[in-house]
Amino acid sequence: MIGSLLFAAAFCVVAVMVYMARYSSRVRVERTRLIDAPLAEVAAQVFDLRRWAAWNPWLPPNATQTLSASTDVKGSSWAWDSAQGGKGLVEHLKLQGQSQLVQRLRLHHPFAVTGQCTWQFAERDGKTEVRWSLRARVGFSARAFARTVQESLALDVRYGLDRLAQCVEPADAPHYVIEHLGVREIAHCRYVSQTYEGPIKELPAALNSSAKHLRQQLAQQHVAEAGAAMAVYVKTNIKLHTTVCHFGIPVGDADAGNLPLRALAAHCAYVVQLKGDRSALDVAWYLAMQRMVAENIKPDQRAAPAEHYLVTQAGAELTELHIPVLR
Repeated sequence: MIGSLLFAAAFCVVAVMVYMARYSSRVRVERTRLIDAPLAEVAAQVFDLRRWAAWNPWLPPNATQTLSASTDVKGSSWAWDSAQGGKGLVEHLKLQGQSQLVQRLRLHHPFAVTGQCTWQFAERDGKTEVRWSLRARVGFSARAFARTVQESLALDVRYGLDRLAQCVEPADAPHYVIEHLGVREIAHCRYVSQTYEGPIKELPAALNSSAKHLRQQLAQQHVAEAGAAMAVYVKTNIKLHTTVCHFGIPVGDADAGNLPLRALAAHCAYVVQLKGDRSALDVAWYLAMQRMVAENIKPDQRAAPAEHYLVTQAGAELTELHIPVLR
């Protein structure tokens, strides 16, 4: 009997190892951004590790930071540690003037990642082209999730470059700001709607078309809008990059006639605001989910998340993300 159990256990271990061996542990990310600032000013933000806290995409709130005595030479290092947000390390391995920097990178949340970062800087008509590439591996036990890790790191790199640009570009340059508002009570909402089903990349154009169509219908029915336009995400397939969502315009208690009408029940939600270009919505969703994990806020998967498309008094785009959470 014991022998049979040992054999079964050994077989399961071997089966798991064979299954995991089917996946590659490699993670490859590369992104280029043109920054409206002189090369020397941009490079200094990266070469000097004292400046990383202003834009590092992996630095969690209230993390403990440890800097080496020197911060801009070979061997310089910067480490951070947080009970909620994991820990990490960057170390300078090779510096080539202001044109290239190679670093060691170690991340420990939510997966262990070890690899190298390569930075390249080039002047382009008074601006600076920054290329940030990352070559790393995940642990054997996380091989099946390597693609997910890669996609997450791609968003991290994008967000890091965007924040880097904000540190050095003129104040009037187009930037976005992501603000975590925390858990809020969301009121009941009735809205006329139109359903979209298809690729996420085609969603913005579809939403604009739906908004125009619904507003025309409301005008014909002499029904006033009772709130900002919204999109309620019924089902999203991250792997296939597709979604099913209801685009809607709130109408309050008004009689909407024969227009398609839906209701969003009152609920509790984690709210994040994106101020600026809505092309950064994927980053905002990603950071919202990260913060919820770090703060142990549990999503309510029985309810649908939503975006609310607002504008500021100055006319700038303002988008709120509502992620239903358990009370």
